[in-house]
Amino acid sequence: MLSDFLQPVNNHLLEEFYTPNKYATDYIHLYQKTRSLEGYSVAILGVEDYRGYITNKGTEKAADEVRKQLYQCSAFTNGMQLLDLGNIKAGATYVDTLVAVVETLHELFKHNVITIIIGGDAALSSAQFKAYEIFENQITVAQIASKVVWENSDVDIHKTYLKDFFLSGFLRKYNLVAYQSYFIQEKQLSFLSSKNHDVLRVGKIREHVFEAEPFLREAAMVTYNINAIRYSDAPGQPDPSPNGLFGDEACAMARYAGMSDQLMSIGIYDFNPDLDKSNITAKQVAQMVWYFMEGISLRRNDYPIVDENDFNTYIVQIDDAENDFIFLKSKKSDRWWMKITYDKRDLQKHILVPCTYKDYLSALNNEIPERWMREWMRLS
Repeated sequence: MLSDFLQPVNNHLLEEFYTPNKYATDYIHLYQKTRSLEGYSVAILGVEDYRGYITNKGTEKAADEVRKQLYQCSAFTNGMQLLDLGNIKAGATYVDTLVAVVETLHELFKHNVITIIIGGDAALSSAQFKAYEIFENQITVAQIASKVVWENSDVDIHKTYLKDFFLSGFLRKYNLVAYQSYFIQEKQLSFLSSKNHDVLRVGKIREHVFEAEPFLREAAMVTYNINAIRYSDAPGQPDPSPNGLFGDEACAMARYAGMSDQLMSIGIYDFNPDLDKSNITAKQVAQMVWYFMEGISLRRNDYPIVDENDFNTYIVQIDDAENDFIFLKSKKSDRWWMKITYDKRDLQKHILVPCTYKDYLSALNNEIPERWMREWMRLS
């Protein structure tokens, strides 16, 4: 099945950047038709198609440019190994490419292989998202981007793919992380708010980078647009901005995504090597992949919560509130959750919402955490 869509990494690239690094051959293995997926928990997959964003031609080269830098990085943390699947070739049409991405991810998900997708444009997110239908459950999607676009277009699919998300019955929640206020229309924020989706401004991340972690912890899928990163740290993008995430913050986002126990794929899109300078963006993305791998090595399998004995429970009373506020802190990872109880069809149920220590402190200060209020509105 996989071999129907994949082509191996270019031999010249391997000879120049992979084979000379004896460490790379230890921690990055090349996929072969005879090699089983068994024993691998993470794979990297390139996509050689730019046609979802036709004025950004060049993104089809992104995966190989990132490989040149990734093969030169040191070994991943805790002995993690990465299976390099090679690239999905561009299909006869863009829709053919999308189908190839969906079918490839289906096969990888069946084997519980977490997948890093690199190359092409953000419209590939629609195929990444569709692949999750195999699980037949609603999921939370986190998008790391400076801005979002959803409008009608017969040419650029990257302007329309988000509509597929919002109209799908498989989307539980959409988290927009690292957006920049001057790029977002008020009607877009109003729409996201009306549907009880969550947003996090880049300024909040600048104040405390860990604020982004709960938004990524609950995500089963992350789509990472290179426009989230400022121009000086990622010049290889079609519409750069002087502001955005710093390079180290971008790596932190990737690390938090890797730490999410539920996440099965991350797509890094819209990197155009033709616009890059001194391979800065290629190096940036390679380092993001490295930190994503570190995040996976730090997973503690404490979400979703199975045994509450693995957590310390803290109960807080807030004036004028009808119910107590319950917080759980993992003994494995020191991460925090809020336990929200609600009624549905005359039955009492509860949901566990990722949060931070700061939310707990807000409750101690007699303030209802904003994150709690947003989730309560979603449940009401």
